[in-house]
Amino acid sequence: MKFAEQSVVWPEIKEVAKPFYEGMQQHKIMIQQCSNCSTHLPPAQLVCDHCGCDDLTWVEADGSGEIYTYVVYHRSFHPAFNDQVPYIVALVELKEGPRLMGQLKLKEGQIYKVGSTVVTGFHKIDKNNELLYFQLEDGDS
Repeated sequence: MKFAEQSVVWPEIKEVAKPFYEGMQQHKIMIQQCSNCSTHLPPAQLVCDHCGCDDLTWVEADGSGEIYTYVVYHRSFHPAFNDQVPYIVALVELKEGPRLMGQLKLKEGQIYKVGSTVVTGFHKIDKNNELLYFQLEDGDS
């Protein structure tokens, strides 16, 4: 498969997801909360998964959670990531409940597993965009 030459892989942002991506630019993790039952939801929901209510508000998440599962990429899915292999993508269950996916960045010698505690970090991927990643919480290794 041939990919367009680009240094950054960035999605087309739909209106329903804008607060999530705008939050990243301010180093915030924005999730949704149901006004009816208070369930926390992952970004870009139209209705509550728990009660079906469509009155959802955006709230800032703590940014910490646990690794729910992960995959180690030994081949990049896009040429922009060729120089990063092997790299880890983790599905993290936030303290508030929703799950988010992001790259897991480790320091030399750190050991991770399902259930490891992580916190959110951000890195600039181009002049306009910050992207979230996860790192082990200090003390976890």
